[in-house]
Amino acid sequence: MEWVAKITTVGLEMALPAIGGAFLDRRLGTSYWALVGAVLGFVCGMVHLLQMTAAEGRRSLEEKKQREASRDDETRKD
Repeated sequence: MEWVAKITTVGLEMALPAIGGAFLDRRLGTSYWALVGAVLGFVCGMVHLLQMTAAEGRRSLEEKKQREASRDDETRKD
């Protein structure tokens, strides 16, 4: 369930700036804010996605080291 929330967050980070830009375009009569919002949303979403996967990788590596350390401790006790 935790990953569902994370993926939803990244999706919203990517979509909402483009939607806001489209709203501004209609409101102001311009034609570039939707593109600016889409690019900004994509960049921010990708940065957040990379940060989440890097943190998960570090967490996984730490858990693996702890398992190996506990296995080594059990071997030494025998």
